[in-house]
Amino acid sequence: MVSHSESLLGDAPAPVEVGRRQRRREETSSKLFMAAMDLFARKGFKQTTVEEITQAADVGKGTFFNYFPSKEHVLGYLASRQHGTIQRHLLLAREQSTTSEELLTSLARDLVKVPGKSPQMARSLIAAFLGNKEVREYVVREMSAGRKMVAEIISLGQKRGEFSEGLAPLELARVFQHVLFGTVLLWAVDPVSSLERQFGNTIRTFFSGLNASSKSLRPARRNVLSTAARRGREAK
Repeated sequence: MVSHSESLLGDAPAPVEVGRRQRRREETSSKLFMAAMDLFARKGFKQTTVEEITQAADVGKGTFFNYFPSKEHVLGYLASRQHGTIQRHLLLAREQSTTSEELLTSLARDLVKVPGKSPQMARSLIAAFLGNKEVREYVVREMSAGRKMVAEIISLGQKRGEFSEGLAPLELARVFQHVLFGTVLLWAVDPVSSLERQFGNTIRTFFSGLNASSKSLRPARRNVLSTAARRGREAK
C-alpha cells in the first residue's frame, strides 16, 4: 500500500499535466453543451436524448455522465457560462471603456443569445429549469450572484452621472433581470415578431426609466461586443 506521504510526493501529477487535463475536460464539456443546445433548439428538451447529444458531440455515451449527472444539468453549465459573461462586462465597466448603457445593452444581448436561438429553445430551457429542483436551485444562486455584478455596473453608471441615483442599484439589477426573462418568456409563448425587435423595444424602455440620455439609445458598440467575446475565449 502506498502511504499518504508517498502519494503526495511521488505520485502527484505535474502542474502541466493537471492544466492539460483541465483544458481537455473543459473542451469536452463545451462540446457536449453546444451539441445539447443545438438539439434542444431543433427538437426540444424532452425529445432530445443523452445518446443523441453524445453522438452530436462525437464522444462515447458514458462520457456524458462524467460531466453531467443528467440532461437537466447541462442547463447548469449554461448558467455558469452566463455568469462568466456578466463578469467580463463588469471588468469592462470598471475600466470605463464605454458607457454603462452600452455595456448593459451588450450584456443583455449576450445573455439572451442562447435562449433566443428559437422559441422552442426558450420554451425548452424554461420548462427544464422548472422541472428539476437541484438545477433550479443552482440557477437561482447563479442569478443572485449575477444580479450583484449587474448592480455594480449600474452603481458605476450612477457615480459617473449616466443614470439617475433615485433607485438602489440592486433593485435596478433585479428589474434588469425581469426585463430579460420577461421578454424571452413572452416571445417564447407568442413569437409574433422577432426577439431582437421585442428586446430592443423593452431595453429602450428600461433605460428611459433610468433617465439615460436619448442620444445613447443606439445599439451597443461593436468594440464592446468584440472585447467581451475575446475575453470569453481567453477565459476558456
